[in-house]
Amino acid sequence: MFVAFILAFVVVVGFSISNMSNDAQLPKYTKVGMLSDRMDTEIRLIGNLVKPDEKIAVHEHNLYGSYLGESFYDGNGGWLLEQEYYCSKNISDKVEEISRQTGIYDYSGPKDYTIGGSLEDFKKYLLKVNANCVDVRKLDPSDQIGNVKTVLGWGLEADGMAVWQESLIKSIFAVLQTLFFIAIGSLVLLVLYYKVFLYIVFGRWRNDKDKN
Repeated sequence: MFVAFILAFVVVVGFSISNMSNDAQLPKYTKVGMLSDRMDTEIRLIGNLVKPDEKIAVHEHNLYGSYLGESFYDGNGGWLLEQEYYCSKNISDKVEEISRQTGIYDYSGPKDYTIGGSLEDFKKYLLKVNANCVDVRKLDPSDQIGNVKTVLGWGLEADGMAVWQESLIKSIFAVLQTLFFIAIGSLVLLVLYYKVFLYIVFGRWRNDKDKN
């Protein structure tokens, strides 16, 4: 019985660790800073603000999970790093330079991504919302359906993003924590087996023997 218990324990441990990996709960990450802290007076694409082994997300749980084989992160922070987002401190003062670099001189306003605002209005808008990034987007004006225009807008998705890096210590701790709870659960089952199940079975057997 004890050997069977040990084998069952090993199987459960292996399954639990494998399940953690398959559910994208490993490796664990630690926050190494805020994306905005990587910005200076230079204009940089958002993807150039992080290292190859780093990821961006507002919260750590945004780094995990998948659906139908697709990673949630690839559709959020991972997607964002591949977009044409120009970031800088005092981004409102950099709009003219970004327009020259991209050749885009149309800007989207604060209401339903409206098009047609002036450069000065767009700069005031960026200053008001304390923007860090400007993105390149394609919009279809409501009064000109089918006439898609490429414009500059506020890259709000970058706001509040933290930078994360894999943490070996947190990953090991997560595995040890899982093992601890499995061990506690297994110990409880073992105690119940010896104290309850065996008592009931052998207790009845002894009672029947005494009656005979």
